[in-house]
Amino acid sequence: MNRYLPLVMLFLFCLAAPSWAQNQARFSKIKAGMKDAEIEREAVRLANKRAHYYAWPEEFWQAKIISDNWEEIRDHDGCLVAREIHIELYAVMNSGKCAMADCTFRQKLIEDGRYSRVKFYYHRIGDMVYIPCE
Repeated sequence: MNRYLPLVMLFLFCLAAPSWAQNQARFSKIKAGMKDAEIEREAVRLANKRAHYYAWPEEFWQAKIISDNWEEIRDHDGCLVAREIHIELYAVMNSGKCAMADCTFRQKLIEDGRYSRVKFYYHRIGDMVYIPCE
């Protein structure tokens, strides 16, 4: 029986290994596409404003721009109307758990060919993904 013990232990280890080996997403491991502290601060401010308005159970603390550059948004006729940027936001939930979500922010093109003086506005948010708190 003792000679089978190592085989049994190896078998049990192999069954449990997938749960230990799963990649755990971490906010600190996300690579920024570009850096702009002002845009990141504004994204956190806008996300928290929306969270407060809709009584979401989280508060956003950090942002990382994951877009390499602004992406142009065109209407159905192909005319440029805005640009957008993707930002990953780090949040702490009321329960104490932490999460992150991909948000899209846009900036409108105004009539004279410049982008609006309003820095940008919240467009949409993806699903919240629970992550280890950092």
